[in-house]
Amino acid sequence: MKKQLSVLLLSFLFVSCVLFAEETTLIKVKPRELAFGGLHWRTKSSITPTSPGPNYFNADPSAIWVDDWGLHLTLKQHGEKWWATEIYTRERVGYGTYTFTVETNAAAFDPHVVAGFFTWDTAPDEYNREIDIEFAAWGSPDGTKFQYVVQPYTDPERIEVFDPELNGNLTTHRIIWTPQDVSFASYHGAVDPDDPQSENMLINRWSYPQSPSEGRVRFRINLWLYQGKAPVSPVHLVVTSFLFEKWKP
Repeated sequence: MKKQLSVLLLSFLFVSCVLFAEETTLIKVKPRELAFGGLHWRTKSSITPTSPGPNYFNADPSAIWVDDWGLHLTLKQHGEKWWATEIYTRERVGYGTYTFTVETNAAAFDPHVVAGFFTWDTAPDEYNREIDIEFAAWGSPDGTKFQYVVQPYTDPERIEVFDPELNGNLTTHRIIWTPQDVSFASYHGAVDPDDPQSENMLINRWSYPQSPSEGRVRFRINLWLYQGKAPVSPVHLVVTSFLFEKWKP
């Protein structure tokens, strides 16, 4: 009997050590890095619920990847859990012009799906210097809206929410962040906002007459679940192009 107990104890300790080693490896693993749009992007991973959401974040190559189409982010179920995705630039960015084109069926998003494109400083000053373009319904059955935000969103003068009335799955977006102000614009299709003809494809334009300081921000893109609530189906988002141009005084 003692021998059996000893064998069981040793087996338990072995399994515990293996599980601990696996968990430690998952926690300490370095983020994957992808090259896209002239920048280097790192992946976020989490095996426990974390913000935003809370969500689990998957950094596996089957969840986030780059190919000839663009930079792919997914929202998928594995087992009983839904896994969000997020990437962020290795480079510090800051004042400048951010132009990117997105392909996804935002009109069909579940009410709890959120796609975010934003600046973020880990320092809490000035609301983390967060400037957002988001596709979200925030749980409402009224359908996905687009919004521009210079945080905090609780100030109604700092947020612009609108129905994009989409024509297809492809949209182009621009954020121009200077020391004086922040301006936003969105367009149907893949366009060059500097081309005067792009005005024919304009969805919305808005500006906020103040600006956070530059700080040490990176740019982030994420696809996640509001309140961590499961959607009805997986989501696939592709950033087909991304360009950052540093602000010049």
